[in-house]
Amino acid sequence: MVSKNVLLIINPKAGRTTSKLKAENIAKTFVKYGFEPDLHITEYAGHATELARELSDKYDIVACVGGDGTLHEVINGYMDTSRTAKIGYIPAGTTNDFSKGIRLPKIPETAVSSMAKGKVQTVDCGDFNGAKFIYVASFGAFSKVSYATPQDKKNMFGRGAYLFDGIQSVFEIRPYHARITTDDAVYEDDFIFCGITNSYSVGGIVNLPKTLVNLSDGRFELLLIRSVENPEDLFDTIHACIDFNFDHENVILTQSGYVKIEIDEKTPFTLDGECAGDFDRVEIKNINPGYDLLIPQKFEF
Repeated sequence: MVSKNVLLIINPKAGRTTSKLKAENIAKTFVKYGFEPDLHITEYAGHATELARELSDKYDIVACVGGDGTLHEVINGYMDTSRTAKIGYIPAGTTNDFSKGIRLPKIPETAVSSMAKGKVQTVDCGDFNGAKFIYVASFGAFSKVSYATPQDKKNMFGRGAYLFDGIQSVFEIRPYHARITTDDAVYEDDFIFCGITNSYSVGGIVNLPKTLVNLSDGRFELLLIRSVENPEDLFDTIHACIDFNFDHENVILTQSGYVKIEIDEKTPFTLDGECAGDFDRVEIKNINPGYDLLIPQKFEF
């Protein structure tokens, strides 16, 4: 049995988890399984980061309920602490890309029961010019869809809201000339997408080979898509990725613990689906070991 002192952070605006009553019921579920939760409901953007930074060292477990953005905030605060607490995550967002890859249960009762069994896996964390991310840093095609899609539309249509806005964004795709340096190679070209990931999927659309991905190996997966001439070539390239054809002429898939990106212009980036700002120079480092995550008993990285 794991230690029982829990900092419980709940984002009431994530997905369909919107009521204070639901938050209180989740807290009661923790009590049912022998935990002693200290419930904090976030009130504004960045609040989860502040709570995790200020309070994590006082608890044995830091558990959050929300989407990938909520976990992103928690980890950004947690990584500034001693990192002795374990991380628990109950996915309650719209897509929950990170949690799906490691099969974290969405039903609170099942999730808390799993945490009580106490299986822990150390997971790498990403450093993006000093900011932290859990599973993806990206620029280019479709990158802004997750943060540009209104929350009320995400709550109403779920993943369908992303797909609808993603289809619309096809017409906004443009190339960025970039020089990308990894541990052992340099890639310079016009790219329409760049994703640095520690996940089994990119955007919930492109799955990466599970024989390649290891969330604890100190290396990212780097996916690059070169500029294409027309929409037909674009869809052909996307389908190549979906079909695991990473040898396609427009696709580069490699691994590295360090990535430097130099772009000819200020370019919008996203971290874990959230807007990170515009950059023309970025250094990304893999923090290994990162954080200890409570995972289901039957799952192996």
